Amino acid sequence: MKRAFFGFTAFAIILMAVAFIPFNAGASGNPGLLVNGQWLASHAKTIVVDVRQGKAYMAGHIPGAVNIPVGSLQGGPDEVPYPVKNEEKTLGANGLSINSDIVLYGNGRMSSFREFWILDYLGMRNIHVLDGGIEGWKGQTATGETRLGPTRFKARPVPSKYVTTAYVLAHLKDPGVILLDARSPAEYHGMVAMSLRGGHIPGAININFQENFQTGSTALKPVDQLRKIYAGLDRRKEIVTYCQNGSRAVTSYFVLRMLGFRKAGTYIPSWVEWGSNEKLPVDEVSYFNFVPLIKMMKSLKK
Repeated sequence: MKRAFFGFTAFAIILMAVAFIPFNAGASGNPGLLVNGQWLASHAKTIVVDVRQGKAYMAGHIPGAVNIPVGSLQGGPDEVPYPVKNEEKTLGANGLSINSDIVLYGNGRMSSFREFWILDYLGMRNIHVLDGGIEGWKGQTATGETRLGPTRFKARPVPSKYVTTAYVLAHLKDPGVILLDARSPAEYHGMVAMSLRGGHIPGAININFQENFQTGSTALKPVDQLRKIYAGLDRRKEIVTYCQNGSRAVTSYFVLRMLGFRKAGTYIPSWVEWGSNEKLPVDEVSYFNFVPLIKMMKSLKK
């Protein structure tokens, strides 16, 4: 009888301990989204995708990489993705299917993350990003073009990842949605206006996308450091990233996905659209100074 009582007591203690564990779903994250050259060397069957423009690709790329420029998947002044049917045609023509296992790389601090977001939105699950891009590649490079045979790409779009202006406006006061402004503090506080107006979307918090990178490098900071940067965000809530035209916001989106945030999306038109529409509310509003621009245009006419 004592043994049975002891067993019940131990079981009760375990239940109580579990009950008081803080909610931290996805805390372990998805570190496998970011890979390095050593990982790439040991995964020979993975398709390597160079997202740079063709001229840069032909000047030197990772051997065996195919070229799918991010520009072939987006267009317009807001750099929004093309319609899904167009994306399917482009990706299929370049040898990708929805189940392809791929590694993306670009140059600088933004290009591969834009393509990651597009493919993630389209429903691909086996996407990785090469940390540091071409700048961090230590192996040999090639100049010959690699082409894969065409295949069928059937997208499975995830609408929640592609946030619209209407959605942001409708959820400004929704306690379950966090707006994450990835621009510089100067842009966020309206000291620099890159659209008709400066400032930020009401209620948005500011975490500069530059905080994601190691100083003077195209490589991201270690996961433990990134986790501290975003420690103030509630994992149970939906996180919507935005910047000027989505290029910086998708970097923060990638980091959130890597850290295990399950409800992340990006408002791609971002401040280009929001700041230019005077019907939309703005905090710390300022206005673009057109005087220097007008003076410059007059000088060019002379």
